[in-house]
Amino acid sequence: MFRALLLIALVPAVVYGNVGRACTNGRPQATNVNILGCTAPPCDLVRGQDVIAYIDFTTDRAVTSMTTVPTATALGITAPYPLPAEFADTCAWLEGSSCPLSANEDVTYRLTIPVLPIYPLVNLSIEIDIVDQAENSVSCFVVDARVVAAN
Repeated sequence: MFRALLLIALVPAVVYGNVGRACTNGRPQATNVNILGCTAPPCDLVRGQDVIAYIDFTTDRAVTSMTTVPTATALGITAPYPLPAEFADTCAWLEGSSCPLSANEDVTYRLTIPVLPIYPLVNLSIEIDIVDQAENSVSCFVVDARVVAAN
């Protein structure tokens, strides 16, 4: 019985793992980054499917609006990784909270990243910078990933 309870308790730890690392330039770091189906980087991004991530962070100031700004680096080239407008509006995807946010507020953000079928099979790093209404970083993290073909 104890083994069964232990297994049930450990399943979420196996399915989810903090896969984010800090951004450069002292930008505020996410507390936790969980990507569904990824327990350790590099995370597989399956062509033709959406990647779902849950990002926990704490605001260091009052925020009225936020936008998600992804950047991808692959093969030595860094370029914007555009999100559809409905996914780039960070405030629309907060779990159990909404904008405006107070200073020192703990929030969870559900991020959806579409992986288009035309993307090349490549290893990359994706930087996700969540910026406020003045385009100052509220939270930032980097995930190492690879685009893979659907099975």
